[in-house]
Amino acid sequence: MNKNHTGGTLSLEDLRKWYQKMEKEQILSSYTFPTKPSSDGYYHVYLSAAGGRKQIKAKNLEKLKEKVYEYEKGVNGSCRKTFKDAFEAVMLEKTRYIKDPEKLISTMNTINVARSNYKRFFGDTEFENMHIDDITKTDIEKLCFTTLEQNDLKKKAFMNMRNILSSTFKLAYEQYWIIDNPYKRIDFKKFNDMLARDTAVHLRVHSTEDVERMLDFLHEKQSQKPGYIPAYALELQIIMGLRRGEVAPMMWSDISGNSIRISKEQITDKSNKDLVIVYHTKTYKDREFPITSDISDFIDRLKAACDRFYPASPYLFPDDSQKNGVINNRVVYRLYKRMCGKLGIEISREFTKGPHSFRRNGITRVCNASGGNIYLASVLYGNSPQSASKHYYTGINLSEAKALLEGKKGNQG
Repeated sequence: MNKNHTGGTLSLEDLRKWYQKMEKEQILSSYTFPTKPSSDGYYHVYLSAAGGRKQIKAKNLEKLKEKVYEYEKGVNGSCRKTFKDAFEAVMLEKTRYIKDPEKLISTMNTINVARSNYKRFFGDTEFENMHIDDITKTDIEKLCFTTLEQNDLKKKAFMNMRNILSSTFKLAYEQYWIIDNPYKRIDFKKFNDMLARDTAVHLRVHSTEDVERMLDFLHEKQSQKPGYIPAYALELQIIMGLRRGEVAPMMWSDISGNSIRISKEQITDKSNKDLVIVYHTKTYKDREFPITSDISDFIDRLKAACDRFYPASPYLFPDDSQKNGVINNRVVYRLYKRMCGKLGIEISREFTKGPHSFRRNGITRVCNASGGNIYLASVLYGNSPQSASKHYYTGINLSEAKALLEGKKGNQG
């Protein structure tokens, strides 16, 4: 057994059993099992096999199901895999070599996202039932073309589809289920003009004026209800550009000298729907964030509130009603939605504005203040430089650029 840092107990073996149970149920759901034995006293079912169908039998139904599962998993020898089978094998492979229970929880959440994407693009299609060794380059290209023709997919959504194809064919090739990887032979640039246009990054942030209005709203809320911790949590998320899962588990011990250490996340354990604190960030890299004058002022105000209402809690954002003693990050998001509604600030699903957008504000501010130092911004906010530049940096400060250009003109005169 492994103890997590929230006082609960996580069993790596229990988590694996939960995943394997889900996997087994999914595999067996594709078969219709007999309700009673045949005249020979055995339960029978047919399996798909190379060269035709193969019949297996067992004395009882549970044993028959176990044989089917073992066959599909290749325990009793090789069997031809459908694309769906191969995808499921990829999902299992993601957990096979993980020893850390906390990392396993995070990985299972990633698997759930992959399953959702799989269902969106491949569920109930002829493609998922094709044997993977029969699928050609043309089949994949046809699937991509049809999907893009019938749906308005942006680049990120299409990449989600491609990632499933890529990982599935990669594993199939490594396991000798196919002798060639047709995915690697495709030039996906040919589909670029079929993609829906991405929303410009500068449209996916709140304006400076709206951010100021939000902070004024939260300060007023704190003044009226000094013990209402979510108002403080949302304020820090705004001024530090934190991921939502990084806010709740922050501890007073994370504040040291002139910086705040970000090293934990609050995530949902899908096996039991519990919120748990894991001692790693999304990227598995801790980072330090400097304490600015705004953050220092915030810490003083928050400390006064916590000393008054939660003097015994080691957390910045405590909640005694929660099992792990900290606020639920969903509560912070609900406050954000109520705040935007009262201030008349539109939250557009198309523009994907939300608390995550404050990361774009922060990264842009750092880049412009540092003369375009995207590496510095990426280190502070926990993104790769490529991701920060592509998905978060909204562009140069045009007022500063104009002043610079006009200054140069003056010098030339």
